[in-house]
Amino acid sequence: MRNTPKEQKSESPQPAGDHFGRLYRILEKWFYKPDLQAFRVIVGTMKAHYLPTGDPAWLFVVAPPGTGKTTMGIMGASKLPDVHMLGGFTANTFLSGFHGHREPGLLEKLGETTEKDGRFTTGGDAILLAKDFTTVLSMRRETRSEILAQLREIHDGEFRRAFGTGETKIWRGRITVIAAVTPIIDRYYSIFTVLGERFLQLRWHRPESPEAGQQAIRQQGYEKEIRTELREAIQNLVLESTDTPPILRPAAEVRLASMAELVAFARTHVMRSSYGNREINYVPEPEANTRLSKELAAVAKGIAAINGREVVGEPDLQDSFRVAFDSIPDNRRRLLVAIAQDRELDDRWLPRTVQEREIEELKALGLLSRSDDPTLTRRAARLLGAADVVMGGTNLIK
Repeated sequence: MRNTPKEQKSESPQPAGDHFGRLYRILEKWFYKPDLQAFRVIVGTMKAHYLPTGDPAWLFVVAPPGTGKTTMGIMGASKLPDVHMLGGFTANTFLSGFHGHREPGLLEKLGETTEKDGRFTTGGDAILLAKDFTTVLSMRRETRSEILAQLREIHDGEFRRAFGTGETKIWRGRITVIAAVTPIIDRYYSIFTVLGERFLQLRWHRPESPEAGQQAIRQQGYEKEIRTELREAIQNLVLESTDTPPILRPAAEVRLASMAELVAFARTHVMRSSYGNREINYVPEPEANTRLSKELAAVAKGIAAINGREVVGEPDLQDSFRVAFDSIPDNRRRLLVAIAQDRELDDRWLPRTVQEREIEELKALGLLSRSDDPTLTRRAARLLGAADVVMGGTNLIK
């Protein structure tokens, strides 16, 4: 008999009364100090797809290579109903050339297709799981822009393409996308701002210990068993929980909307000149917080549904605040949290030049009051206070 890895205690707290216990035990058995809150967000996003919550929540799982984001967070959901794995992206991935082609586009496989006067219409819902969205970011600009524009239409529930043959293909439905991507995405966030941001982000950090490598060695030979256990646990969590959306109280709506308003400002791309001192030459008006608010609410309801709650609870809200903060570009997020917690800024964790530019941009966006000794503006402090965010066991605004 082989010796299986010993179970470890994760540093991430397990909320009292939740239904994630079996999944936690599997993760702690096989992986080094897994981020349990991150798993609640991922599984809650999946659950939200099966609830009548309106617009879907889309999620980037952002992590360096080798951190387990694909094995733990993506592949574990591959056996859920209506789930499709995306190995890669092209301009023809979703709707392709000719009707009846041997390799129809993915959206054409989701339901029956009807034809009228050269228009082929398909309806269907799905969860699309992408193991590596980084490949899209590395594509040529024209190809990348075309794929991102297609995703924007798909998020809105309808996508159509006209072909030179005179045919038009149309898909209508509801798609949830969960995609793994490396932190290089922070170099491209201006692209998503220009095209219209649809994705939330969940930042999955690397374990700071050689013990993570030891735990990975102990997994050798058990890969199939790990995948099976994760799939069964996630499937049971999602399918055995309620199909009725938990209620979101008015006070909770105010908190989520306040957080969405802060994130809408904080993730706005500030344009700089491409030469000289790279001075700021344009500060665009931030996106409306409406889409963000709905996506955060969907995540909170999904987590609450799995937790067996009829009303979205405080732990569910705090989990949704995690993904909200993670949706801010990483340098800005860390600066905002440090300033909100009144921590001293130094260049050990962020180079001085980068820090100065980020502070300058946050000031231009109306979130910081000055550059030499930055503090939150009244707007930023008011929004954080209204959200009532708890990080590290304490309220973010003292």
